[in-house]
Amino acid sequence: MRWLVLFLSVFSSISLRAPVAIAAASIARTIVVDLKGGGDFKSIQQAIDSVPDNNNNWTKIHVAAGVYREKVNVTSTKSYIVLEGDGAQTTSIEWGNYSDFSGHTTDTSATFTSYASNFVAKSITFKNTYNGFANLTPAVAAWIFGDKSAFYDCSFIGFQDTLADMLGRHYYKGCYIEGVVDFIFGYGQSIYERCNISTVQSLRKPGYVTAQGRNSTSDNGGFVFKWCTISGPQATYLGRAWKQYSRVIFYQTCMSDIIVPEGWYIWNAKDEGLVTFAESGCTGPGSDLSGRVKWEKQLSDDELKKFIDISYIDEEGWLDAQPPVD
Repeated sequence: MRWLVLFLSVFSSISLRAPVAIAAASIARTIVVDLKGGGDFKSIQQAIDSVPDNNNNWTKIHVAAGVYREKVNVTSTKSYIVLEGDGAQTTSIEWGNYSDFSGHTTDTSATFTSYASNFVAKSITFKNTYNGFANLTPAVAAWIFGDKSAFYDCSFIGFQDTLADMLGRHYYKGCYIEGVVDFIFGYGQSIYERCNISTVQSLRKPGYVTAQGRNSTSDNGGFVFKWCTISGPQATYLGRAWKQYSRVIFYQTCMSDIIVPEGWYIWNAKDEGLVTFAESGCTGPGSDLSGRVKWEKQLSDDELKKFIDISYIDEEGWLDAQPPVD
């Protein structure tokens, strides 16, 4: 269904240093994008392309309100970019590609792709406008491949495979994520904090919120959701095991009654004992554990702390070293 297992070892072997005090970086340059012509560029891609290759100075690209109908790609040579909209409700990047598993692949369907490390996005929407209800197929809104990437108050809107949280350490705070079939998927090592996760109506029942691809015991990957909400019109599992060591944890998350009682689906995994699917302190009618699969993990307090603490993705202080987002 998806690829890139070949690159998994690159990020699963990331070594983390001891915590150090790091001052937040400052913005060296600001570029303005405005559809109406009041900025430096009318196209977001043109603004990104104007950043020098191998850049190591934080550059802010401020995108004025509007619907930017373009595919946007941040290549691996365009690091240290802050992509800032005027608000997720008013600034959006929209495109309608999809995967047909021939000429169009899952990754090339993405409206927005980022392969660069040290990337920040704030107050902007990434949307795939393909009509997935009519023909369910991968149609990615955002494909995140770079390490040390953070997203604040952003929206990710799609149907199938909305957010490809592929590789690297990622932080999502205050974001809105919408879809129906494993619409948060990938190999990433990520924390989702105070995010609103919403299903959309589908002809296929039920859906899956996650499909995490951890593939070995040495892989640090996993999705951790803390203080989030899950709601919407479509019944859904919390996740299905894309790979043998899939790892997803929901902590103090409010779940509506759309959650399928079993909670989880084994899918591609061969050994249920190797999968880490867990919940702790969740609320709402969907958090009732009485019908959950028997192989759901029960984590100790120490095990849980390891994952819900920000150090799970950031022992070295890279989040504090990024420019302030307020």
